[in-house]
Amino acid sequence: MFSWTSSRMAKMKENLTKSCLSVALAMVYLNSVWAPAMAVTDPGDVKALLSLQQAWGGDTSLWSGSDPCLEGWLGILCDGSKTRVISLYLVRRDLAGEIPPEIGSLSALQNLDLSFNSGLVGEVPAELGSLTSLVYLSLQQCGLSGMIPPSLGKLVNMKFFALNNNRFTGEIPSALGALVNLTWFDVASNRLSGPLPVSTSSADGLGLDTWPNIKHYHLNDNNFSGFIPPELGNAPNLLHMLLEVNSFSGPIPVTFGNLSKLVILSLHYNKLTGPIPSTLNPGLHQIRVSNNQLSGTLPDLSALNQLEYVDFSNNSFDPQPFPAWLNSSSSTLQTIRFENGSLTGPLPVDILHYPALEGLYLQRNQLNGSLTIPENIGKALRYVSLQSNNILSIVQTAPNTTVLPEIQLEDNPLCNKDTSGLVEVSPTLCSAEVESIGSNSSATKWISPLDSNNSCQSPCTNSWLTLNPYDCNCGVPLIVTLEFRALTSSNIDDDALWESLRNQTYVSLSNLISQNNPPLKLEETQIWIKNAFFNETQVDTSKVQAKLYIFPLAGSVIVDQLTEDFIKTSFTYQKVTYASPFKPEIVIGIEPSRDIGRVVSGISKAVIIGIAVGAGALLALVAFLALVVLRLKRRAEEERKKNPFASWQKAEAGEAPSLKGARWFTFDDIKSMTNNFDDDNTLGVGGYGKVYKGVMAGTGAVLAVKRAQEGSKQGAQEFKNEIELLSRVHHNNLVGLVGFCYEKAEQMLVYEYMPNGSLTDWLRGGKSDQPLDWDRRLLIALGAARGVAYLHENANPPIIHRDVKACNILLDKSMNAKVADFGLSMLVPDEHDKRNHTIKGTTGYLDPEYYATSIMTPKSDVYSFGVVLLELVTGKPPVSRDGHIVNQLKNTLNRAGLTGVFELLDPVLVDTPVQDLDTFVKIALECVGDTSIERPSMHEVVKQLEALVGPKSYFMPGGDNTVSAKPEKRKQRLLVKVPNEFPDGFEPASGQVSQASASASSQQSFSKYSGGFDPSPR
Repeated sequence: MFSWTSSRMAKMKENLTKSCLSVALAMVYLNSVWAPAMAVTDPGDVKALLSLQQAWGGDTSLWSGSDPCLEGWLGILCDGSKTRVISLYLVRRDLAGEIPPEIGSLSALQNLDLSFNSGLVGEVPAELGSLTSLVYLSLQQCGLSGMIPPSLGKLVNMKFFALNNNRFTGEIPSALGALVNLTWFDVASNRLSGPLPVSTSSADGLGLDTWPNIKHYHLNDNNFSGFIPPELGNAPNLLHMLLEVNSFSGPIPVTFGNLSKLVILSLHYNKLTGPIPSTLNPGLHQIRVSNNQLSGTLPDLSALNQLEYVDFSNNSFDPQPFPAWLNSSSSTLQTIRFENGSLTGPLPVDILHYPALEGLYLQRNQLNGSLTIPENIGKALRYVSLQSNNILSIVQTAPNTTVLPEIQLEDNPLCNKDTSGLVEVSPTLCSAEVESIGSNSSATKWISPLDSNNSCQSPCTNSWLTLNPYDCNCGVPLIVTLEFRALTSSNIDDDALWESLRNQTYVSLSNLISQNNPPLKLEETQIWIKNAFFNETQVDTSKVQAKLYIFPLAGSVIVDQLTEDFIKTSFTYQKVTYASPFKPEIVIGIEPSRDIGRVVSGISKAVIIGIAVGAGALLALVAFLALVVLRLKRRAEEERKKNPFASWQKAEAGEAPSLKGARWFTFDDIKSMTNNFDDDNTLGVGGYGKVYKGVMAGTGAVLAVKRAQEGSKQGAQEFKNEIELLSRVHHNNLVGLVGFCYEKAEQMLVYEYMPNGSLTDWLRGGKSDQPLDWDRRLLIALGAARGVAYLHENANPPIIHRDVKACNILLDKSMNAKVADFGLSMLVPDEHDKRNHTIKGTTGYLDPEYYATSIMTPKSDVYSFGVVLLELVTGKPPVSRDGHIVNQLKNTLNRAGLTGVFELLDPVLVDTPVQDLDTFVKIALECVGDTSIERPSMHEVVKQLEALVGPKSYFMPGGDNTVSAKPEKRKQRLLVKVPNEFPDGFEPASGQVSQASASASSQQSFSKYSGGFDPSPR
């Protein structure tokens, strides 16, 4: 017994000794592993980061704690020793303020990306030039201004330099020429000016030509001037030369023939002169030189046999036949544009046979002879635009069963003959259809067929979730908006095109993710291209944008932070690569998954499970009790749902007591007023339904009745809520709601009648033969401004109109302006809500930010109103063959000053005082600023217009018609006769004054508001 015990004790002692030795060795090992982790971040880096946080408002939700590397601060990556910050990545983090000079203390920083923070303003500090280890610099899509600091030339390790889409001014400093490792240089869409710096003309011998590794010159959409330096042709690795939409003059440098790797040459919308060089890289895919002053004839470029897109439109070329050398690229050409190009003679017989050709745009030339429609017509061909030529006939060898492209031949001799025989070719062959923006096709937008036709059985239960149409899971996706600066395809309404983009995105991201450590996971079903559209707000309307959704993995609600940051970095640093036809592309918008998922992601799984279990038990008890109550109330509830108006017992006069002046009409009342909805009483047809003219029996009062069509009807409760809202909105410059009808499955709204139609009628419609004089236009502008300002600032709750346009500004019997059509309105949303984008307005009136964010704000209305002001001063529609009215005016103003702008004015205004026009145009241009921060509020617009109108603004209807003004307390104005100040027939109209309470906070939750008045001309 003792022997056994002693033996066991010895064994235990031996094991204990071994264990202690193992523990000691483990402690030594773990100490070596843990030592770096316990290191303290460099104090200078910590101080610099805290200075950044303080400059951006001191938001502790951005960073908290004392050690960025050890605690893993948001958007910060440290080196292997965990002591130095090497990456600062804060894309779309709602940063607001200036970049402080202390950022220059982050001396180990290699990557800096603060893109997509529109609140980031002010100048780039010169201290940024101290970050000599910096390789990637991305400050895209912010609100930065001032000049680019020359000190950035010290960043000699820089490879990627992107300051595009800001408000930088001045010249590019020649000192940047010291960035000898640079491959990507993007300063597009700023306000930069002056000549481009090159080594031969700069004092320091540096310039854009001293970058031996450069692949991308992206200088488009600025105000650069002077000759394009021939030295730019000394870039052996250059792929993209984007200089469009500037004021460059002189010839295209012949040295561009030395660019042996050049794929895209984009020079359109400049003032270039002379011929096109005959020696260009045979590997070119795109030549874009439209809207210049190029002359001579096109050289023989048959060596260029890989062309996909050519545009020679709107130059000063000599008369010449269609370039036969294009046949050398017949297998690759997707788009040929040679509009207004002095082309003569017949078209090549086989031109419609090119296999890849999608669009042929040759309008406004002198082409003659016959158009041959071959038997083997190209399968990709969708659009053939030959308007305004001298085509005499069509030769069709293709059988009648062949699916033909859209062919437009209006304003050709063959359309002056009997066209009955042409119907078989195309019913719209000779119809005068306005060309579409950008594509000149019938499609300016593509919407994924899965957006509405997916196989998922049920929608998402929460409004902040989005349904993934590929796996039917609901989540909050990361949304990336891409802009394709030189899309070669003419047909964006093509499912296969965007499926190709989806596949390329997945392949590229998958390759990048597989190289990450630790590896991340991405499935193809996570990627969805939701829609694509032409950017119609820019000078160059050929740019196409697409919204790309990246969903979380199945089982997750949001994209995890590591994956999201990796994907965002991959996009902003141009690591996601695309092939033709999508190059070059840029990211112009990012909506992080975290924005809406933050609340969900901040709760641990354990807490969620605990809450769910407890809530489940409680819910079961509540459900049992509720079932008893529900049975008792079911019948009453069903009756209430059928008629929520039951609580509004009609008075003898038909007035609903819950409303402020709106009358309850019976169906028979409306039927009598409109003569049983006689078509002769139809005023117009809108998206909501038909609008009828009605006359009340007995009084003879004329009204406008808006009858909802089947697809526009709402639930009864929603309709009731809408009427209550509309009844509270009273202003002399808003079309007032008179009453409503809810009976016999009908939903109708009754408005005051506007006998003088819309502003569009007077500018371009049936009343344009009675032109509006300058005084009248000013008064209309001021009246409409007051109406929109009331919606924004005095309505309770505030309202975004969402569809301000000329045809929604109606004129009463005294020509007073009243804003109509709240059919697309919504209440002003909480300022933190990033998802208020369910409804859009009208093309041509939408602000640029809407195309990037799909979000409407009060400043969106300001932009739309600015477009209306430009319509008033030019008489032109927002979008025409000449492009977008905003771009026309801005370009003309930049190039020719106010004198040039006068050439765009409505001829009726030729005798208008120059100072008045100057002030009016300046107000309009402020309203159509590219970003919301540049635009004034509608209240400010009203004040500016009142100052321009002068004394008569005080006597106009709506001058003191605010939400706080009570009829019995209104101040009496001294009526002073002002000779010759009022237009003939001007009569201030009486109007109701709202007696609603003071306006609510703009942070009210929003709900759909779809009333209004939208009569389109018959």
